Amino acid sequence: MHRSVVLAFASSSIITTIAGATITGVAGDVQHISTPSDARINTLTSSDWVRVWNEKQGITLTAGVIVDANNPGLYDQESDLGNFEIGAGATVSSHYIHFDSPGNTAAAATGAVRFANSIIGVICRGDNTLNLNGRLDRTDYLGAPTLYSDNIESRGVEFNSDWFRISADRKWIEFHFAIEHPGDYMRVITEAPAPGSAALAGIASLLGLTRRRRA
Repeated sequence: MHRSVVLAFASSSIITTIAGATITGVAGDVQHISTPSDARINTLTSSDWVRVWNEKQGITLTAGVIVDANNPGLYDQESDLGNFEIGAGATVSSHYIHFDSPGNTAAAATGAVRFANSIIGVICRGDNTLNLNGRLDRTDYLGAPTLYSDNIESRGVEFNSDWFRISADRKWIEFHFAIEHPGDYMRVITEAPAPGSAALAGIASLLGLTRRRRA
């Protein structure tokens, strides 16, 4: 049984909140960083920290994207994964979760990432996994211009001791990674906010403040 990372860290008040970002919070052994120029294997390394960042935001898909997981729940074995399509024409945002230790050393980390908008897909299978020709490889355009390694066997998540969970409200992804080479990597696809929603929220907040001042 895997205890909820969100509940464990929330009760300890170890959640870091990032205002005004599509990634809105991290917990545990996780650092939210600016989008890097190079995330190829053995380039952005740490034995202690899983790095997460926003990739392309508010992109309209010109072709469907196949993801490995799309429902809330625990994923701790290969058979939990499936083949689910986010259809062409959907407007989405992409985010990357990256754990790569220096010199291919063994390392482990547990954490969680919170998003402003609902998770609609997770891609965690890489090249040469179940002959799927690398779903991470095939969706690296969602992270351009960041450089990623391709044609790397087992790029993704292996379920020997790894697991992840999508929260019931689809706003959190929790995970435990244990790595050597080539590390563990995931791409998380979220809904993009409706055009103008941020502006409308700001206007609503301002109107509320005006009303309170008049009261």
